[in-house]
Amino acid sequence: MIEILPMQDRKAEEVLLAQIEKAGPEARILAMCERGQTLGWVALELSKEVLYILHMAAEGYDVSRKPQGEEVFVLDSLMRSAASYGETFGATKIATCFPDFFGFFAARGFDFDESHAFTPMSTIVKYEFH
Repeated sequence: MIEILPMQDRKAEEVLLAQIEKAGPEARILAMCERGQTLGWVALELSKEVLYILHMAAEGYDVSRKPQGEEVFVLDSLMRSAASYGETFGATKIATCFPDFFGFFAARGFDFDESHAFTPMSTIVKYEFH
């Protein structure tokens, strides 16, 4: 079973966050795991109504090439989980803090400039009322 949850090992989380220049004191990591193996993770931080995606990583993937196959699944799942986390805590917008993955985010409805991608939360989190 695949799970995406806030990282439980706070020491390991601190080590990862220390490597991210823009990570503030409220930054957290959501890890995607299957049978105890980490498939990927997303570092995020909330600031007022904005969920900032600080970094995304999928096992075996580096940003020098376009993500493929399972990498796309992992990154997409992490981005959507981050959005859901942000929406739960009142975020109305999503923005990245890095100049990578523009094609990935553009394909999901984000706008972007030379330094980051951004979109209203409603682009990712959809509501259906019956």
